[in-house]
Amino acid sequence: MKIISAPYSPKHGSKALGRIHKMIIRGTITWTKLHELYGAMLHLERYVERLTTQNSHSGQKRSRKSK
Repeated sequence: MKIISAPYSPKHGSKALGRIHKMIIRGTITWTKLHELYGAMLHLERYVERLTTQNSHSGQKRSRKSK
């Protein structure tokens, strides 16, 4: 996994908080781990965003070849 030193976007933060909010509602998180989990969720959101952009670019390349 590539480490990116750029700051997290507000979009990453809001998606991470959304995931944490769902976990709080389900009761799968303890309050003591909240800070640690928020950092992990930020990393996860950036990683997911990178994967989706890579997949969309590779899908565009394939569609051009098929034409």
